[in-house]
Amino acid sequence: MDLKKLIEKMTKDGKNKYLFNLMIIALVGILILIAASMFKDNNASVKTSAKINDSQTESQDTKNYELQLENKLKDILQRTDGIGNVSVMIYFEGGDEQIPAVNVTDSTSTTEEKDASGGVRSTTQKNTGSTVVTTNDGTKNEPLILKQNKPKVTGVYVVAEGAEDEIMQLKINKAVTDLFNISPDKVAVFPMKK
Repeated sequence: MDLKKLIEKMTKDGKNKYLFNLMIIALVGILILIAASMFKDNNASVKTSAKINDSQTESQDTKNYELQLENKLKDILQRTDGIGNVSVMIYFEGGDEQIPAVNVTDSTSTTEEKDASGGVRSTTQKNTGSTVVTTNDGTKNEPLILKQNKPKVTGVYVVAEGAEDEIMQLKINKAVTDLFNISPDKVAVFPMKK
């Protein structure tokens, strides 16, 4: 049977007209669901790419911080009397640490029950919970960051002209341990190749 004839036949009868309208509504609903799922998938990919970009930016910021610290140490050591050219490598523990604001809730409830024989039972229940405080800029929720700690220095390797002298090695070691608040065994100082 031809589609045109089927539609004409369905619209002639009142009952068939009702079924025809119902079918059209169902088809429109299915089309809306398909279109919505396409937009939802596109939205999810945009959010995923935004998260990847944020983590790449944080990683780049950490690398820049580490490089700046190495350059500052190199510069200050080269300005020291008795030291020539310097190469420095700094070892770090982990990456940036962000400390979010936390909302802590504590509650205590006490219940006393008396039974028929005159006994009393007391029950105390303590509930403690915490949630991270978030901020909303209209498009996304993010945790409220109270403090951000840079990566901790765990070791330093220094190669310097003038470090042939043991006293100069000790001075460099002392300068580095004082600057980064690390123990002397975490600092290695060697003379530069000539």
